Amino acid sequence: MSIAPPPPDPCPPGYHRSTVCVRDRRVVIECPPWCVTAHEAAPEAFLNDVVHEGEPMALSVPTSCSEQEQVLIVRLVQWPFAAQESDRRVLLALEVAGDSDPVALDAALAFSVARGMEEHAVRLRQLAEAVT
Repeated sequence: MSIAPPPPDPCPPGYHRSTVCVRDRRVVIECPPWCVTAHEAAPEAFLNDVVHEGEPMALSVPTSCSEQEQVLIVRLVQWPFAAQESDRRVLLALEVAGDSDPVALDAALAFSVARGMEEHAVRLRQLAEAVT
């Protein structure tokens, strides 16, 4: 007779499990529904290095050097095992262009950036009217 370990608790609705390799040990974690990180692909030095990342969304604009360049790239991010509980919140990571370092935005700052983008779009439309 063998004794099997109890089955793991079910994930919350929409969540899925992934395995991360932390210091040569396999650890099973729960990922939120929006997480697209391939956790299995890269070993982490410490558990607090594990990051959930969402699918990036970007605004593409024409440039003089190429057909399109992605700017204002945004994705959801979370460090679920950060040392400080306040650092475990889901945030938005905003990159101005593909080669910039992302800036973490909480909800209030994200809404402020979105208002600025809306105001900028209004001014862009006004300028577009001037050249038609």
